Amino acid sequence: MGTMPRREAREEQARVNAKFVSTVVIAAAIIVAVRLAREEIAQPTPRLLCSAGQSVSLARTILNEVLRRFPGA
Repeated sequence: MGTMPRREAREEQARVNAKFVSTVVIAAAIIVAVRLAREEIAQPTPRLLCSAGQSVSLARTILNEVLRRFPGA
């Protein structure tokens, strides 16, 4: 009986994640574009890949904070 609430919570989290995937992608793209605005980018470099990963992480953190502060959003 204890597994039902956990499963429902996981399903709810999956729905929320799916709902905001495009939001995270757009926010991460904007963040990485600002960070790398003055660099010439001809191919993927370690700096580009690292910046992209950090930008996704930052975008998720921002989204989670917004959802925490405004639960009905």
